[in-house]
Amino acid sequence: MNLITRLDFDGILCAAMIHEMERVADISFSDPRTVEEGGLLDILQRGDIIAHLPFHPDAGIWFHNHDVSQIDPNKLKGVKGKFGVAPSTARQVYDYYKSPALDRYKPLVQVADKIGAADMNREDILSPAGWMLVSYTLDPRFSHDHSYGILILNAIKGGKSADQILALPQVARRVELYKSDEERYVKALKEHTKLYGNVIITDFRGLDRAPRGNRFMVFVHYEQGNIHVRLESLGGFRTKVSVSKSIFNRTSKTNIGRLLEDYGGGGMEGAGTCILGRKSAEDKIVEILTKLQE
Repeated sequence: MNLITRLDFDGILCAAMIHEMERVADISFSDPRTVEEGGLLDILQRGDIIAHLPFHPDAGIWFHNHDVSQIDPNKLKGVKGKFGVAPSTARQVYDYYKSPALDRYKPLVQVADKIGAADMNREDILSPAGWMLVSYTLDPRFSHDHSYGILILNAIKGGKSADQILALPQVARRVELYKSDEERYVKALKEHTKLYGNVIITDFRGLDRAPRGNRFMVFVHYEQGNIHVRLESLGGFRTKVSVSKSIFNRTSKTNIGRLLEDYGGGGMEGAGTCILGRKSAEDKIVEILTKLQE
């Protein structure tokens, strides 16, 4: 039985616990869009385990922490695991097995809950340390980075502390890369971000490549806003619109995922994305911004 999960802290922790409880032959990393577009043909076999990723009908065991009310209940018949709203998918795995063998992971599940619920303070973003810093070295946008994900997975399974993991040469290099990326990202944020009422808008469409950075950093620098809209160009023909609620100014009542469903996208209550064609992008962006303003 194979396991497919996401290359972030929650996904890695899920993999560590599932590996303790199931006979896992191989571990692969993927991302939500690949799953939704049917791109798992090369790695998924009927009966495999999927964790921290959207539902796939071939899954025999599935763990996820999002609302599943939109999924036909008939499709979930016979599927083992635990799915539904929860702070993290790791919490779902931990609660499903209820095994003493997983007790040592409890402190890490609490970290995953904190990250999943975006229950961070400014220090966690500006001066991250410990498990928070470890989590920032994992970038789910690069699911092909298999070797690094396995390195962190094995370190967690082996009982290493956060400081011991951060001292590993490969991880230390990632920390330096993260810090240098953050410096460039903050500079780019300030150059390409404006505040329109309650909405923070970052427009990276004029850049050849959108900078990488901590997605929560914008809320430290623009505390007045309660929603962030990020625009970036995809090959010059499409625009990616990413929307997320502030983790500090929690006054927005908008369901982001449902709003973006009207534009061919989706997501969760607090965050989501959609892809717009070049011809219709401007008009639809204006519509989205109008609906987000309060």
